[in-house]
Amino acid sequence: MKLVKAFLFMLVVCMGHAQFPLPVPTLNGVQEGIMNRPPEFFTMGWEKGLQLGTRETGMFIEVDSIGQQNIALLVDREQHPVLYTSEIETPVCADGECKLMHIRLYWTLLGDYAGFDRYPQQPLTKHDHDEFVQADYLKLHLLLLDDKSIFRQRKIEELVKKPSPSDHGDVDALSGATIAEVKESVVSGALYSCYVAWHLVHGEIAGKLKEHTLGLLDKELILRMLHNEDPDYQMFALEKLAKEEYIDHLERIATIFKSSIPLVRSYIIKNLPEEFWNIRANQIPFWDAFSNIDINSRSLLLEHLEEAPESSIVEVSNKLGSMTKNQLRLFLDFLAERNNEPEILENLKVFANKGNEICAYLVLQFLEDYKQ
Repeated sequence: MKLVKAFLFMLVVCMGHAQFPLPVPTLNGVQEGIMNRPPEFFTMGWEKGLQLGTRETGMFIEVDSIGQQNIALLVDREQHPVLYTSEIETPVCADGECKLMHIRLYWTLLGDYAGFDRYPQQPLTKHDHDEFVQADYLKLHLLLLDDKSIFRQRKIEELVKKPSPSDHGDVDALSGATIAEVKESVVSGALYSCYVAWHLVHGEIAGKLKEHTLGLLDKELILRMLHNEDPDYQMFALEKLAKEEYIDHLERIATIFKSSIPLVRSYIIKNLPEEFWNIRANQIPFWDAFSNIDINSRSLLLEHLEEAPESSIVEVSNKLGSMTKNQLRLFLDFLAERNNEPEILENLKVFANKGNEICAYLVLQFLEDYKQ
């Protein structure tokens, strides 16, 4: 088998970026070197009909006592990069007996954890080599999602207590009880396996994968990330776009603004070019999302009331209940300096007369003082 793998690797080196078969034919969803389904445990979206082949990267991941194991780039039928992956074999030892852990890891194009596959004929094992059950695999997946785990700061020996004659509790592969700080987040009896897997996923390789992607980066890949539903991809693409390009892709950016996470929304508002704010019609999809976005993004939008289209100001006046007290004051201060549409004043009156709005008194005071 090793000779076959070596032959395949040498063949790929000679052929440059040619595709080569995936080396383990027993993996579910992999037939004749083509991956036609998402990993069993996966964080990303999977397009219907997506099929992935592999392309060599020249990168390796260091595995204790095994050495270097190659990292492959998974590409679609048009050769667009989609994921990174590596077939991992590493020994797990308990009570002097060792057994290989087989797992296939996946990373995003930015080097973040994307998921893993198990091998049905080579299940992961715990203390005494009991096999993982489904709940154990899920717990491992949740652990690997946490890139800020205590595992980053602690050595493996710091995560176990030395056994004592009265210590008959949860014993892991290092023959010690797992400390309380990590006990709930790791698979019972598999601390060492979890620790090794976490460091393989979140070690130095993560930065190297992102660096490799930067070497592949072109306008097409940036736009593919922009149209991805993953917030990290969206942020990466937005950072790579020149400000003037925001106008070219405004429809997609407006969609992201409505559906993405607060960090991405804030970045968008702060980086929209002056040209955007000068064309009032551009702003309408953003103001339409006002009551459904996070507090900070609402505050950033309210800083641009002077440039907002009148229709959006009317619409915002009907969404006063979504504002904080400070936001409401800012909006009322803006209205105080202008002649307002009758519809705006009517919306204010409706809000001021609501008995369940704790800030209704601010609007009532405004209406009493306001003279058009």
